[in-house]
Amino acid sequence: MGEIKVLPDVEALTSKALEVIIAAAQSAIQDRGQFSMALSGGSTPETVYRALAAPENRTRLDWAHMHLFWGDERHVPPNHPDSNFRMVKEHLLAVVPIPDENVHRVPAEMEVRMAAFHYEEVLRQYFDGEWPRFDLVLLGMGEDGHTASLFPHSAGLNEEQRWFIANYAPKRKDWRLTLTKNAINAARNIIVLVLGDVKADRLRKVLTGPEKPEDNPIQLIRPSDGQMVWLLDREAAKYLPDDLRG
Repeated sequence: MGEIKVLPDVEALTSKALEVIIAAAQSAIQDRGQFSMALSGGSTPETVYRALAAPENRTRLDWAHMHLFWGDERHVPPNHPDSNFRMVKEHLLAVVPIPDENVHRVPAEMEVRMAAFHYEEVLRQYFDGEWPRFDLVLLGMGEDGHTASLFPHSAGLNEEQRWFIANYAPKRKDWRLTLTKNAINAARNIIVLVLGDVKADRLRKVLTGPEKPEDNPIQLIRPSDGQMVWLLDREAAKYLPDDLRG
């Protein structure tokens, strides 16, 4: 399950996420000379990216030794309004002094399966070992219990070999590109951001209910050799029992 921290509002949640990211980056660069992070799309991480780009925060990071990847992406061109890359570029990449070669974008303008194979090769060229060892993976949770682009009852939930796949979302009736559960679980650190009362009931089911990963794919996220922290605002956490509201 990992550690659970309940924060009073979006500002406090963003501040806590910022501190975890900066600490992980500084530690990784000091120990291994570089920091690798898989980014998430959505409105909640957008606030984190804006905070990272703020002058008082971006100067705390050695951007020349940071490598940014994407945990998932929509099957759209990089300038499309729905593109996760476009959102990150607008709020973070356009502001911070990160070298272009350190930004590893999913080529989502390609045919969807080719895009997935191409991006897996990018990951395999960067990481050694059986699985990618991200220093940090940033995740959210959808109202349906999905995370990254691992959707309920989608074929990608059963993938055991690949790092990055094209995954069809049955209810949404569209294709997404995503890290697999095993690739995510190999990370040194995982942050899950959950915000708002619309997710409160699902969060309660995920954290206190039976294990039903086909219905709640985020239950598949359990780091094999790393740390996981849930950062929740009070509204998202309102149905959790007191012993989980750390």
